[in-house]
Amino acid sequence: SPAFVDRVLLTRILSPSFDECDVFLPDFLQAEGDATEKWSRCTHEQLESWVGFEVPRGVQEEKGVQYEFQMWTR
Repeated sequence: SPAFVDRVLLTRILSPSFDECDVFLPDFLQAEGDATEKWSRCTHEQLESWVGFEVPRGVQEEKGVQYEFQMWTR
């Protein structure tokens, strides 16, 4: 069956690990399925173009949490 999601806007938490969290996004990069449906990380410029506004670039840090804004498409 065809995929119904072709884009993921993601705030990836880099640290700390938050091992005690009770909600996680499944690892969509390792999902089983058609080999032609591989995910690719978009450039920062593509992310900003798609959302229509400036997005902080690279690793950000707030209150000891390091994160990065990403967009993935297939």
